[in-house]
Amino acid sequence: MLFARVFYLQVWEHGKFKNLAKNNSTRVSLIRAPRGIIYDRNGVILVTSKQSLRIIAYPYIVSNVKDKRALARNLSKLTGKAESELFKILNETNPRVPLPIQIANNIDVSQAIKIYENAHLLPGIDVESQPIRYYPYGEVPAHLLGYVGEANEAELEYHANSPKKLKLGDKTGKSGVEKFFDEQLRGVDGERRIFVDRHGKSLNPGKEKKKLTKVPEKGNNLHLTIDIDIQRAAYDAMGDLMGAAVVVNPKNGEVLALVSKPSYNPNFFAEGIPHSIYQELSRKKAFLNRAGAGFTPGSIWKPITVLAALENKVIDPATKLHVSGAIYLGGFKFGDWTSEEGSMDMRTALAWSRDTYFYQVAKLLKPEQISSIGLLLGAGEKTGIETGDESAGIVPDPNWKKKHMGEAWYPGNTLHLSIGQSFLLVTPLQAATMISTMANYGKVPQLHVIKDKNKNQFKRVINNIKPESFKVLNEGLRQCVQSGTGGASNMYGDYAPIQIAGKTGSAEVYGYRHSTHAWFIAYAPYENPEIALALFGEGAGHGGSICAPVAQKIFEAYFKKYHPVKPEDRESIISKPFILNDKPTSAVDTDVVPKKEEINNGANTNNTKPQTGTTSLINQAANSLNTLNKLITKPQNNKPEFTIEESDEALSGPSPVIRDDDENKERKRRQH
Repeated sequence: MLFARVFYLQVWEHGKFKNLAKNNSTRVSLIRAPRGIIYDRNGVILVTSKQSLRIIAYPYIVSNVKDKRALARNLSKLTGKAESELFKILNETNPRVPLPIQIANNIDVSQAIKIYENAHLLPGIDVESQPIRYYPYGEVPAHLLGYVGEANEAELEYHANSPKKLKLGDKTGKSGVEKFFDEQLRGVDGERRIFVDRHGKSLNPGKEKKKLTKVPEKGNNLHLTIDIDIQRAAYDAMGDLMGAAVVVNPKNGEVLALVSKPSYNPNFFAEGIPHSIYQELSRKKAFLNRAGAGFTPGSIWKPITVLAALENKVIDPATKLHVSGAIYLGGFKFGDWTSEEGSMDMRTALAWSRDTYFYQVAKLLKPEQISSIGLLLGAGEKTGIETGDESAGIVPDPNWKKKHMGEAWYPGNTLHLSIGQSFLLVTPLQAATMISTMANYGKVPQLHVIKDKNKNQFKRVINNIKPESFKVLNEGLRQCVQSGTGGASNMYGDYAPIQIAGKTGSAEVYGYRHSTHAWFIAYAPYENPEIALALFGEGAGHGGSICAPVAQKIFEAYFKKYHPVKPEDRESIISKPFILNDKPTSAVDTDVVPKKEEINNGANTNNTKPQTGTTSLINQAANSLNTLNKLITKPQNNKPEFTIEESDEALSGPSPVIRDDDENKERKRRQH
């Protein structure tokens, strides 16, 4: 019986099976694994995957097609792509390539049907379903999340020995979180074995059961610290401003929002970005993450000079110096942003950002004394945030200048350094770290975007800066918003009583329509900080008029979400706000040491009863008017209460800083 069956198959049916073997074969097709989903802190999906159809060509079949021109012509009619472009792809196909090549991506169902209906005219051509990345919020979190693209040769080589080895045609993270956590997000592809005829078409399509030989494994999910509502509020508040916004929780370093503008839509890269759009985005430098790029900080650096002066005891914070339109050093003019003269103590000079005050202080300091404080607070080093692609910036000193410029350090360089000019470069991420450290009285937060309860919250705790120094600094930052250049950041309505502390900055630059970069760093509430931010406008103008109003909108969005005010609670909110003290702090005795619990949250130790509601706002306006009157009133003898001898030492090197009076005009407008 067995012999008869063997004879039947090998002899009688020999021709039939020989023909089947000749015309049929087995094809192994990849099943692409979807990448992991990325969520915000509240479980909102920021990135996911969706199914997409694409047209593919199998190289080993296409290479044997005699009339590739006809194949390209047929494809062109069905897809709308240029025949010449398709012919080039088909003609250059390498038959040894084991995986299919892509002809068209993200096609619609009607196109797929046409391909199936005309299969007899399209040898080696097929339609395949694959997961592609989808970004529901488009441009809003683009620089934070990044995008994916096909792996290039360098990336294939880099991942050659990794557990999830990249293959030709694989998608990999190109920037942002997508790149930083690429291996975690990337899944493991599966395989499917299909019987096909000599044209590469499945036998009995629709009836044959496709055999899975390997089930695909989805990538791991990520949960971020980002709040998409705050992210969107920051993005919208910036409008057409070219720059960056970084919003953090200073208590633990969690990044609530990270915005860079101009932005781009990462869905373009998932679906195939048109060349014209790519060129336009490149021209605008839209792919540059400005949150991690270094820029001249300007006056947001003055808090560093304040701490350097206090720690080195070169001046008492209550001592007043004469401020004016400029000082001269060795025949060089070092200008202020206003020519108004008066006497100011340290807090008031910080609040009104008077350059001539800081020039005089800088004459008493060594450049290393200023630079070292900046380094302690987070400048000059990468934050280590999990988006990658950030600069370390530059914090210069004499050794740096000698090494990189081959020049000696001049006294004028120290004056420039004291007001944040010089050769300084600070990133908005670093600026957010610095203002958080000031709010924390010396605790330097580790910025991070991955939601992890076990994450180390602080890089370090600065023990060699006294709490009293941070106290004076924070009082000056509060006064800057209360009655100085940062007033445009104050909130209105139910949230008006919330106290904000901050510092404006306008950094001298060239090559822009406006001659300054705009900066604003701030935190709130003053006595128990929950939110800190750094705002940057590239070549945008002045920080007080450009960035402070943006901060106001971000603060408002945050407090409305996390501290909503119900109508029935309004009275208690107004009478018991996030307020410690509305009294101007320019004459506060700095010998008072804050209590330990107050040091931890940056509290003001004055026991003055908080002012509330409309009364508080009226008193704030009165305080602003009083401060302004003091500012523009010259001493009777026209001499400063404290003077520093001018140096006769000759200078060379950087050109003098001469500031315009736009901030002065803005201040008068707000006072009026």
